[in-house]
Amino acid sequence: MIRQRAGDILKLRIEPLKCICCGLCEVACGLNRDSVLTPMTSSIILHIEDKSDYFGLVLKSKSEGLVVARPEGTASGQQASGSSGPGAKPILLREPCDLCGGKPKCAKACPTGCISTEG
Repeated sequence: MIRQRAGDILKLRIEPLKCICCGLCEVACGLNRDSVLTPMTSSIILHIEDKSDYFGLVLKSKSEGLVVARPEGTASGQQASGSSGPGAKPILLREPCDLCGGKPKCAKACPTGCISTEG
């Protein structure tokens, strides 16, 4: 996801194979948005399928639509491939990621470095 910040480009980098499905990114985003410990308004959600140990992240961005990060790779677009899981509809109703004003809380909260910043 790309955003402009004082002439620089800031990106969130998601490495789905590092995700342990802890949910801290969701909670950090919701806390930043609403000052409440809830993932209900988060711009990022866990993408969990029925397969055992199969999960990833879905991020709503202004520039790329939905970004779906799964073990086999990352896809983006208004209707990213494979975004029809149980979390797909709720995230469409949420606000897109604003990178927490240039200091993404999800990246800071991630214990494995699955989410990091570039730029």
